[in-house]
Amino acid sequence: MSDAQPTDAYRCGQLYAALAALERLGAPNAKASLDRPGARATASKNPRGALKDHLDRVVTYLMRARNQRKGEASVAIFRSIPDLLPRTRELPGSLTSAQQEEFCDGWHAQVQALETAPR
Repeated sequence: MSDAQPTDAYRCGQLYAALAALERLGAPNAKASLDRPGARATASKNPRGALKDHLDRVVTYLMRARNQRKGEASVAIFRSIPDLLPRTRELPGSLTSAQQEEFCDGWHAQVQALETAPR
């Protein structure tokens, strides 16, 4: 991130964390698919393949979370998603090893931000 702007790989990691949190809020009794073992590793290699369907379902996740009385937290996450999208027109299709590390750094940063966010 030499230009002080998050890379697309970093943003994809942040996006993954936000989508997983939103999915989790809407499915408290079921395991969110983005929390399954290996899901994050797969997404770090191919964000487009792993996240596109989740982006298509983001409103469903929001509505489920609101029905679970998690509206305030879910709306905050939902509103953050546009800022986490990659700067390019599409999610990257594959990432190098260095980019996969950036993805993980972005994921960690977003998880921490979500944990410290007011609820």
